[in-house]
Amino acid sequence: MTDPIGSRVDLLAVLLRELSQQGMEGELPVRGGSMRPTLREGDRVRLVPATASDVRVGDIVVRAGASGPVIHRLVGWWPSEGGSRILTKGDDVARLDPPDWGAEVVGRVVARVRDGRVRRLDGAGTRFCGHGRAAASLAEGLILVLWTRGSRLAGSRRA
Repeated sequence: MTDPIGSRVDLLAVLLRELSQQGMEGELPVRGGSMRPTLREGDRVRLVPATASDVRVGDIVVRAGASGPVIHRLVGWWPSEGGSRILTKGDDVARLDPPDWGAEVVGRVVARVRDGRVRRLDGAGTRFCGHGRAAASLAEGLILVLWTRGSRLAGSRRA
């Protein structure tokens, strides 16, 4: 069976806006373990439509990439000549996602549904914890980038 959202990510933002106008939140299934322990495979997330200007560091966002939606945490902004690009990363992965100008951001996660129970993720306490996770995640990702670049540089000097 094909994944209708994964094959039509261009419709995801439109769908979220339409649901929001009707006073409803959209839901997506969580696939994979990149956001453990906050989100696990089999969970569902409730979303509200959002753009890059609507989200803050620590928020869990949905990016509509070419291969389907990606649910990761916003960990920072990458300064570039044309402005800042959004940086996201899964809580349980080492690498940062490729920086994006923000055009891929279509939603913000406001709740998790697990075993029929809903846990809001947009309260003050959860947002505070999200800031801490984002800071730790960004540090981990940047250390890996620097380590990889340093290893490549050291290898090219030996050759």
